[in-house]
Formats: sequence, C-alpha cells, structure tokens
Amino acid sequence: MAARLAVRFVLLFIPIVVSGFVPLKAQSAAPGTTRDNLASAYLRMDRAYAIADSMGRISDSTRMQVNRTFDRATLSFFGGRFAAAVAAIDSSVQRLAAASGVPSPPVTAVPALSQFPGDSRRTLRVRDDVIIPMRIVAPPALVASKRPVGVLLALHGAGGDENMFVDAYGQGIAARLAAEQGLVLVSPTTTPFVQSAEPLDSLLALLRREFRMDSSRGFVMGHSMGAGAAASLARARPAQIAAVVCLAGGAPVSVPGAPPMLFIGAALDPIIPAARVRAAAEGTPTGRYEELAAEGHTLMVRRGVLRGMAWLAEQRPR
Repeated sequence: MAARLAVRFVLLFIPIVVSGFVPLKAQSAAPGTTRDNLASAYLRMDRAYAIADSMGRISDSTRMQVNRTFDRATLSFFGGRFAAAVAAIDSSVQRLAAASGVPSPPVTAVPALSQFPGDSRRTLRVRDDVIIPMRIVAPPALVASKRPVGVLLALHGAGGDENMFVDAYGQGIAARLAAEQGLVLVSPTTTPFVQSAEPLDSLLALLRREFRMDSSRGFVMGHSMGAGAAASLARARPAQIAAVVCLAGGAPVSVPGAPPMLFIGAALDPIIPAARVRAAAEGTPTGRYEELAAEGHTLMVRRGVLRGMAWLAEQRPR
C-alpha cells in the first residue's frame, strides 16, 4: 500500500496543460532515488513548513527563499532529476529549521491513514470504466448528530492524488478545518473531474444516500490543476455548488447563476503566475482575487486553505 501511495502521492502539482513536462507515470527514478524517497522528502517539507508557519517562526525572507528552492525542486523533479529534487527539498528543510529554530520533524513513509476521526478510503464508481479512488473524512460526531451536513470537495493538483488534502497540503489542514465547520471532506483523484462533470453527479448521489446533505453548503476547493477542475465544475453545474476556492490556478466562470468564487494567487509562483490567477478572477463576475506574498506554487496551499476556509464560512445560502 505504501509503495502505491508513494508512486502517486509524490510531488507536485504542475497543470497537465503545461508543455515540456513528462507525466509522472512516464518517468523512471534515478539510480538510488526511489519514489518513496521523493514522497518522504515532500512530507518532511510540508510538515516542517506547517509547524514553523503555525508558530509564526518564518520570516518573509526565509519564506521567499524556501518557496523558490522548493519550486526549483519541482522543476528538477519533472525534468527527471530526482536525486537533485530530493537534495534541494532536504536542504530547504534544514535551512528552515536553522532559521526558525524549529527542529525538522522525521518523516520516513507515506501514512496509510491519517489520525482524523472518520477518515476512510473509498471508491466512486461513475461507470464500469471509471472508478475513482477517494478519501472521505466524516467525523463520527458530525454524522451521529443527524443534522444536515455540508460537503467540501477538495481537488488536488497534477502529480498528486486523493491523499493530498488529508495527509499533506499543510498537514491536512483542510480536513481539520472542514470538521470544525461541520463539513464532510471528500478528496478524490482529480483527473476524472477535469474531464467531465459526470463524476460530480455520481458523487453527490452517493453522498445523499449516506448523509443528510445541506445543499446550501456544497463547496469545492482546488489547487493548480484542481483549481481548473473546480472552475470547470462551477461552469457545468453552477446550481450544485455553493461556493468555490481556486488556489494557484483556475479559469474564468461567467455562466448564469455561477457561484461565488475566491481566487488566491501566489506572488512567487513560477508555474501559474499570480497574474493569470488574477485574470481568471477578473473574468468571473462572481469572482474575488487575493494574493499571498512570499509564497510559491505549492507551499502556498496551507495559507490558501486557511484563507479559503474562512471565506467559505462567511458565505450565505444563495
């Protein structure tokens, strides 16, 4: 199980439309550097960054340096330079520890399940030829209350998988905040949602069978490729979605009845520049744009989720 997760869980979330990058499955690991090594390196960085950031121990200069190094490691990874990617990430972790005074946390393997109550692995059958793996975090206390529950559909970026919003992206901060807001978190493999809105229909049918759903609190959040998928769903199924958060990505949505949308760009993002995210927001009548200073393409997700979840909590039923 851990090996399978490491193959798909590893870095990083460059949109599949970017030319010149070899798809993850088409690459072969450099001698001596396995995908487990890459997955563990990313988790070390994610954990170290989340801990230091939550303690207020990252200066702007350190934040900028770590983000730039991390995004360069992303490019090394997609260029097939796996050993260089791991070395760059671990160098950043050490630099962050020295600058913040927070010891680097050990991470040796991708977890099988998180510590979030109600975390489970599921599959969504859309058709016989489309079966989507996903994680669902449905806190037992929330389910047992028998009150209508909201749903947060969280869509990862290219190169990741259904584990990203539960095990990483700021140590699963989206899952924690969703539980605090009375939301069931659903984190599927994103690609089928890029290709069609049909998986959303199947997913909502499944959730309605299992929970008393609050239709006024059906939210979508996506990062990079997942932000593009979130925008596509908002165009195709505007009445089914209460609000959308696009992190480091997205596209204009101008259909009648489009839900409110928050676009969050990262000032240092070399993959999807902040100007592109701003343009998507400006092309969306219900859109709002915000920008995170001193953040790059992937490490921005923790702060983006914090802001995005606060914004979702402010939304009123349409």
